Amino acid sequence: MNISTISSIEKAKNFSKKFFVDNSPFISFDFFKNLETSGCTDLNSGWLPEHIVFKKKDKIIGLIPNFKKLNSNGEYVFDHSFANAYHQIGLNYYPKYLSAIPFTPVTKDKFVYTNQKLNEDFFIKQLKSFLEKSCMSSFHLNFVNKRVSDLFEKFGFFKRLGIQYYWYNNDYDEFDSFLEMLKTRKKKNIIKERNFLKDNNISTTSKRGKEISKKDFDLFFNCYINTINKKWSIPYLKSSFFNYLLKSEIINNLLIIQAFYKKEFIGCSLHFIGNKTLYGRYWGCIKEVPFLHFELCYYSAIEFAIRNKLKKVEAGAQGEHKIARGYIPELTYSNHLFKNEKLSEIINKYLEQEKEKIKESLNFLEGYIPFKN
Repeated sequence: MNISTISSIEKAKNFSKKFFVDNSPFISFDFFKNLETSGCTDLNSGWLPEHIVFKKKDKIIGLIPNFKKLNSNGEYVFDHSFANAYHQIGLNYYPKYLSAIPFTPVTKDKFVYTNQKLNEDFFIKQLKSFLEKSCMSSFHLNFVNKRVSDLFEKFGFFKRLGIQYYWYNNDYDEFDSFLEMLKTRKKKNIIKERNFLKDNNISTTSKRGKEISKKDFDLFFNCYINTINKKWSIPYLKSSFFNYLLKSEIINNLLIIQAFYKKEFIGCSLHFIGNKTLYGRYWGCIKEVPFLHFELCYYSAIEFAIRNKLKKVEAGAQGEHKIARGYIPELTYSNHLFKNEKLSEIINKYLEQEKEKIKESLNFLEGYIPFKN
């Protein structure tokens, strides 16, 4: 078996159309191709596609989504301290390898996508051998499930923990059924927040799939840029990316929730619909209204999940405030391989200490879960 890299998902189009699939719509040929075509993953962004492919008799049998990273932007597993450590001893941390969904902190069910019966140990051994011969400083596998993370840890890829917040659908009939499961004070607070918007003539509407127009995306993009500017952040996604989504099959997996003051558009959120999960990704507004963020990103998303019998809502990275709104804190997993032996040992000790702090934080946060006993 031969291992190499390809500079575009297009070079594995036939394979990817059939086998590059997961429970989320982010793992798909169309999503990765749209990122490339719109210039979101290129030299300027520091996300250069170098997908790792396994070939047998010159035919692709496996693919690991992978990027040559020239910075640490848009990853959601923060490693600037590692970059500083490399810099302090006169070594370059960049470029590095990163296997992740660009700009999206969503857990993958697989680490390699293959049309073969999967011998995971064999693929990991082959991958590690390939990485050790590469000129990259390190390899990072972000947002995998615990089983995959444990497997990589067995082969010397350091495990790193994080925390995200998820809402689960316990077969609720309607939003009020969910509210009835909350402690009284938390329930009243959510009702108060939603009633504030109604009392101030704020309404919402949802559009799914082909109901979404270019005008809707233009309105969304203005909100997206406005949010980026407020945070002094980087606009990872370009307007052309969203225009490409309109023309791709992914449009069927999109949900836009818009907010209006009377008939005036004031904000919206964009969500991706997976097999059993609703992924809240981006939001923004052009008029500041208290509680509007909670409505567009959490409450309306929960209502959509209940109506469509989705099992889970993921609302992005970070945010302890999500707990009071019914989201449960859970561990996330990533794995890392550093080629410098001296720094590798130091980083491993740091990650072991960090794990304990993350677990302590999780135990603390679990004490604030708003559901009745």
